[in-house]
Amino acid sequence: MRYTTRYTWKYALVPGLLLVGAGLMLAGCDSVTDLSEANENPNDPVEVSSSQQLPGNLVNFSYQVVGNEAVRTPSLWIQQAAQNADTPEIDTYEYTETDPNNLWGWLYAGSIKDARNVQEAARSEENFATLGIGQIIEAWSWSITTDFFGDVPLEEAYQQDNATPAYSEQEAVYDTVFTKLERARQNLSAGNTEALGNADLLYGGDTDKWISLAWALEAKLHMRLSESDFGAGLDGSGGRSARAQAALDAAENAFPNGNADNAAFSFPGGDDKENPWYQFTIQGVWVNSHQLSSQYVGMLKDHEDPRLGIQARQVGAIDGTATPPTDGGPDFSPEDFNPSEDFNPDDPTYQGHENGVDESEGTVNVSSIGSYYSASDAPLIWMNYAELKFIESEANLILGNGPAAKTAYEDGIRASMSQLGVTDKLANVDASFVDDFVSDRLTAYDNASDKLEPIITEKYKANFLRLTPYHDWRRTGYPELEPVANALTDDGEIPVRFPYPNGEFNNNEENVPTDIGRGINSLDAPVDWDAN
Repeated sequence: MRYTTRYTWKYALVPGLLLVGAGLMLAGCDSVTDLSEANENPNDPVEVSSSQQLPGNLVNFSYQVVGNEAVRTPSLWIQQAAQNADTPEIDTYEYTETDPNNLWGWLYAGSIKDARNVQEAARSEENFATLGIGQIIEAWSWSITTDFFGDVPLEEAYQQDNATPAYSEQEAVYDTVFTKLERARQNLSAGNTEALGNADLLYGGDTDKWISLAWALEAKLHMRLSESDFGAGLDGSGGRSARAQAALDAAENAFPNGNADNAAFSFPGGDDKENPWYQFTIQGVWVNSHQLSSQYVGMLKDHEDPRLGIQARQVGAIDGTATPPTDGGPDFSPEDFNPSEDFNPDDPTYQGHENGVDESEGTVNVSSIGSYYSASDAPLIWMNYAELKFIESEANLILGNGPAAKTAYEDGIRASMSQLGVTDKLANVDASFVDDFVSDRLTAYDNASDKLEPIITEKYKANFLRLTPYHDWRRTGYPELEPVANALTDDGEIPVRFPYPNGEFNNNEENVPTDIGRGINSLDAPVDWDAN
């Protein structure tokens, strides 16, 4: 069953607002060239205040981008999740030019378009706080777009009456991203927080946290470009050392309150207001075969990683109820997490599915995604403090600051444990378990021939089901992953990009880059910053 182009969200009810999801509105919008009429409703007022527009922008960015196709398909390719189905097309890299149509629309006619509308209204109101938030969402959306597709329409994308916008090189897109983040911080610093009202569904009107998030995002993106020769976002020359220093400089201003500053978007739960991972993998609105990868479960067991009991549900607990939906099966009675047994490779409590296997095991026989990520009201993490610490660790490693790199590496592990509540979960089992785990990971770090490997591997685990691990894997080659045996890519390797959507070939073919091929044939062509 192909599922990547069938996501919709009927609506999301947030305090005082009924927000129509762009997944429904974009049914016929397959190309950036379709945007001239996007989101126009003759029954609505021509002018809508920025405070009325902002909640919808935040909801749609969270649901349609951060929690949707941009992470679901890569979670298979980097083998955190597996497609437990008889025909696992995406898991075998059968990803064609029709598959990213919705993501392309959700970005161009959704989050980017919405953020630009928020900014336009905020400027006219001199509402600088809301203006700054809109600039962050637009910057982030542009980075996501170019990270997956490479060169994309930028300067001409929203020109009136331009049905065939030219494509801009990736470095130019990143120039725009860094410029918008700087302007966002300036506007948020000058903004009137009272003007946000209840519109800020992420940080509740706390502009200091938004400024901090903009710095954290900048640190992330400097590290992403560390192997490129781009000059975007740097005052002087580029290169690894310059990027590493820029990442550290940005990180100094980010997340001063640790996990309390995490960008975590809350879903209220209830009918049609659920976390997207709940809808997708547990409730079974589309499928519930998107489960844990045996590679990932095996890694956690091999490391005796206590996050296993939080990132994975016990086998049979499809949605935590007594009778798993759609499968029938025996009654399910969860057991307490038991470190003395659950890390045994043969213990059946937590099991993954092998990526790319053309045979379903039945969802009741494989661990589903843990409730921390997939409960109806689970928060959706945009970025966390743990990621920032691993960025600092890698940057210090590049700059030759060995002790600082190791300290930040440990801080990142502990931040992840704290965020997930591991320490509290194991307090009554073994109070020293987390300390012992951290000690083991530090020993592995000391013994590593390439210390980047443990840094990225721990970052990979701390950013479970997020966009970062796929980009890090492309950039660094870590963690080391074997392609599936029945890979359908030309070179038999894990894909390193998304193909351009067929909507663009249908409507803007003269400008779509053709040197990388089309559809599956383009999946082995790295984007410009990917030098690995």
